[in-house]
Amino acid sequence: MSRRRIIARPLLALSLALAAASTPVLAQQTPPTQEAVLGHASGARITRAAEVRRYFEALRAASPDRMVIGDYATTWEGRPLFWAAVGSPANIARLDAIKAATRALGDPRRTLPEQARALIDDTPVIVWMAYSVHGNEISPADAAMAAARRLMDAADAEAQGWMQNAVVVFVPTQNPDGRERFINGFEAGLGLQPNPDSLSAERAEPWPSGRFNHNLFDLNRDWFIQSQPETQGHAALIREWRPQVVVDSHEMGTDSSFFFPPEAQPLNPWIYPPILEARERFGRNNGARFDQAGLNYFTRETFDAFYPGYGDGWPAYFGAVSMTYEQGSARGLMARRSSGEILTYADTVKGHLTATLSTIETAARDREKLLSDFYAFHRDGVAGGRGAYVISRSGAADPAAADKLAGLLVRSGIEVGRATASFSACGQAWRPGDYVVNLSQPQRRMAETLLARDVPLDPKFLAEQEARRARGLGDEIYDLTGWSLPLLFNVPSQKCAGAPSVQTTAVGPELVRPVAVAGTEAAYGYAINPGTAGMRFLTAALKENLPVRSIEAPFTLDGKAYAGGAFIVPRAGAPTDLDARVRRIAAASGAEVTALASSWVSSGPSIGSDKATAIKAPRVAMAWDDPTDPESAGSIRHILEREYGWPVTPVRTRRLSGADLSGYQVLILPSGGNYEQILGEGGVANLRAWVQSGGVLIGVGSASRLLTDPDAKLLDSRRESAVVPEGHEKDEVEGATVPGTEIASDIDYLSHTAHRGGSPDSVAGVLAHAVVDQEHWLGAGVAPEVSVMVRGSDIYTPLSRDQGTNVVRLAGPDTVLASGQLWTENRRQLAYKPVAMATEVGRGQVVAFTQDVTMRAFLEGLKPLFLNAVFRGPAHTSGWNGENRR
Repeated sequence: MSRRRIIARPLLALSLALAAASTPVLAQQTPPTQEAVLGHASGARITRAAEVRRYFEALRAASPDRMVIGDYATTWEGRPLFWAAVGSPANIARLDAIKAATRALGDPRRTLPEQARALIDDTPVIVWMAYSVHGNEISPADAAMAAARRLMDAADAEAQGWMQNAVVVFVPTQNPDGRERFINGFEAGLGLQPNPDSLSAERAEPWPSGRFNHNLFDLNRDWFIQSQPETQGHAALIREWRPQVVVDSHEMGTDSSFFFPPEAQPLNPWIYPPILEARERFGRNNGARFDQAGLNYFTRETFDAFYPGYGDGWPAYFGAVSMTYEQGSARGLMARRSSGEILTYADTVKGHLTATLSTIETAARDREKLLSDFYAFHRDGVAGGRGAYVISRSGAADPAAADKLAGLLVRSGIEVGRATASFSACGQAWRPGDYVVNLSQPQRRMAETLLARDVPLDPKFLAEQEARRARGLGDEIYDLTGWSLPLLFNVPSQKCAGAPSVQTTAVGPELVRPVAVAGTEAAYGYAINPGTAGMRFLTAALKENLPVRSIEAPFTLDGKAYAGGAFIVPRAGAPTDLDARVRRIAAASGAEVTALASSWVSSGPSIGSDKATAIKAPRVAMAWDDPTDPESAGSIRHILEREYGWPVTPVRTRRLSGADLSGYQVLILPSGGNYEQILGEGGVANLRAWVQSGGVLIGVGSASRLLTDPDAKLLDSRRESAVVPEGHEKDEVEGATVPGTEIASDIDYLSHTAHRGGSPDSVAGVLAHAVVDQEHWLGAGVAPEVSVMVRGSDIYTPLSRDQGTNVVRLAGPDTVLASGQLWTENRRQLAYKPVAMATEVGRGQVVAFTQDVTMRAFLEGLKPLFLNAVFRGPAHTSGWNGENRR
């Protein structure tokens, strides 16, 4: 008998007795089947999101003492996101006490070991089962319904045995908007009977597919940036419940079987070792259950555990045994595998149901160890923490970015303090308002993996990847290798060996920190510092028709120095309630605003000079639909509309071929595929004519391929092929024979068979150092040095001075890498290459971002650069009168 059953808990016993005395005894009912509630059996049809909710409500109605349901967020399309907790009647009656216990175990500074022991003896393990974060990964949500029914069956002795030791929280549909998009497309193509052919319309998803949420974000990569309501709500819910086991259930390619951990290499070194050991235990039990069911599975071969932004990554740094499960998908009701075997939807539901029940079984069996390891994880955080990270707000080119960074850290459970006085740390001086993250805290491992400049890859793994590359094979890195938040936000930070002895105030989860308007005399108007907050002020001011001028070079006014890119809002031409409007916009945006008594500039360009550019409200269009990458299109639209409140007109890409664009000042081409093929020669000519008449054409990421195509006549840069090693140029020989060669060794053989020409090796995703030309309008208000996310294989030649301006370029080969793994050849070829190029074409402007500067909306340090193209760009054309094309 476990200690849990024999230790006396007088207060708990009394509270349960009182609850039992006041609660009527409920008759046990057999849980209703899916067919009885929804009209179809489990796995017979793809269940819509609203139907999933209806079924869970029916289960609760049948046994309200065994389930509690709640909402945690609302999607962009207005659909509620819900959770359902299932447990024994006794555990459901004390859910608040259980959550309080797990939170207490999560803070060993307040919970002594003997107190923790008592909590562990009496607390069930919390198992968090999250499903279908990608809307077109459909079977997990249906498996959730079947699993919940099994757990709520009072006659199922095995399941009720688990429920004595576990509370299971189901999150059945993490992305109902994407799920409905998928089902609508599937049912529109469905014929007389399900068709397993890969060519059938029901199995060919139209752009943008159901994978993404309404904003076209991959929610599985949004966990530490939390840009979307779905992840914001889910992350907050996990912080509230603090589960010990988290499973994120997915689907993968039709030919695959089923994956569960242990994961492939590389593993993030900040993962707590007992979590890896527990994943092995869960995997072994899953394997045994799959063998019994006659189901195939695999482990370790793919899906690494390096990037912390996944639904199975982020919870691990809260001490949870977090795991990804992947089922080969039918992507409909049936699919034909390449072997000829037919995979049905019911098969895929069975796979996830088997894995779900096996996980709950293991968690219930290992309850005590899981809770003990959970407490030990947080003790390790407090005891093992040495020193602190200090984040400079005062030294940041964009203080608002530092504020947002601090708030995001808090949303990841990290304790952040704001210094109330000056202090010294890391051998340098810091100012009041700078942020301190003391590493002696329960969430130390989360802080380390998010704030470290670089998280190293295992040397053995890297050696294996180099060997694969030598054989012409791709690397096995699944996602990014660099994600340091200070670098993404372009905020100075240092890791100090000792924690500074300065008093701090606790930081909350707010992402915008209002700053009071400086000065009291605004006879002339107001000055606004640039940066992300300044851009939020700009867009709000333009929407309210306030006059705005941009001073794109540094200047000094009323004794205060301003960086280039600062905005001026003069009183002349403004509404009579300008002061109230400015205060309101400043508070909402977090911008640093200063009242101006006069316009007298003591150094730099005058406010009335031609270097003070009038900014007017542009109409912005963007390519939408094939060939754009949905994630790129979604990030661009999200940044402009959701973060900066600026409306965008999405235009189906094919319509751009002959569209009259004269009513728009800006057109954005997201990263994507072959624009030339979609637009055709006439479509490219249409875009060129529009630019020549005064439009601003912005290409992001691989859309730069169109802009640099010689036939497009838009930008004189060219995409580079791989550098051919010296002495290995391809011989141009006529006839059927070539000169003979001698191969002397294995190394010589690999050299002779190495890939020559073609594209450079693809980069999985690193942060690179880049230099900004602040004298160009595109670099106005941007820090002199920034970090850029470099991915893929596209590298472009720099523009010569007569061709345009390389506004942002990468650093030299010795310093270009800021964080992550960059192959030596890429490092040399990327050095000094452009990230942002701008040139005049006729009366308009062409701007090319060779990397996706809007990626995942988490490159905060690059947002002013992108927004400059949108809002400053039209002011630097000669074809716009502020309302329409001349």
